[in-house]
Amino acid sequence: MPNDRRNLPDYAQPHSGEWIVVEENKKAARFHNPDRHTILVIHADGGLITSGERADYIVAYPKIVDVIVELKGSDVTKAIHQIRLTHPVWMRHELAGKKLGALVVRSPGLHPKESASIDRWKREFLKNFKMKLVVETHNRNYEFAEFLLPE
Repeated sequence: MPNDRRNLPDYAQPHSGEWIVVEENKKAARFHNPDRHTILVIHADGGLITSGERADYIVAYPKIVDVIVELKGSDVTKAIHQIRLTHPVWMRHELAGKKLGALVVRSPGLHPKESASIDRWKREFLKNFKMKLVVETHNRNYEFAEFLLPE
């Protein structure tokens, strides 16, 4: 990661507080940063990617894990699609780390058919992208370690 803010693109904001928060339309994810390391919040939607479908954010803890975040109303299928489209763009970026995770925060309530799809997507992300997918139905706090795969 560049050591100097002047070397970062405008869509990448460094944060070093105890909590790194991304939010949109009443959906939020709070990442715990107890040691106050510099974490990058990448605005994927309209920053990293300016056209087409894309996820909202990438929360990057350099050399640990980058989490692609989609804060969604209820359409989990669309959220998964947006993460899939953001993944290859981010992986080609100079700031991208080697380990990735994905997070969808969506509205409460899951239809049983949707639950089965989420399980399938989790397996797909693990197999095809080597990344853990977390789907939540409420705003909550996260530890970066939640997105790491077992060694």
